[in-house]
Amino acid sequence: MEPSAENSIDLMRDSLNEAQATVRAYDTKAQIVGVGYIFALGIVSQVNDALGETGEAGVLYILVAWGIVILPILLFGLVLYPSRKTAPQLSQSEENLEHILYVDPNKHADVGELIGAAGRAEPIRELAFELLKISKLRELKRRRFVRALFATGISFALLFLSGLFQSFSSA
Repeated sequence: MEPSAENSIDLMRDSLNEAQATVRAYDTKAQIVGVGYIFALGIVSQVNDALGETGEAGVLYILVAWGIVILPILLFGLVLYPSRKTAPQLSQSEENLEHILYVDPNKHADVGELIGAAGRAEPIRELAFELLKISKLRELKRRRFVRALFATGISFALLFLSGLFQSFSSA
């Protein structure tokens, strides 16, 4: 049984909606985990303060410590940065596309021009383009999110080892 053009459009529209929801979910996840990381650092700081200080820290120690603390926060911020406009470009030609699903107000002077573009648009091509564009953005955000989680894990491991080393040094 051959699928109809209408079924194909419905399927692509559903896929596009799912991809857009996933992109928004990465933003939300990055915000939540970033805030959680900041709160967790407060707890780690209190634990380190309770262990006491081992003496004066050098500049290199301070830079490394701040790098461990701030780097994961910056990486979660990079998950939020890529937007639809900064998504990776598609390698194929964009000719015959009216870009009606993502309307750039700078490309359409008025309502009449936008309606004309909508009338000229080929729905399946417009949906295919947007689906690929948003899917590339989703993958970019996913990679950045996983990188930030990995950096957070390393950060906590280093903070744990530092605290462990501090406790053995003072004992």
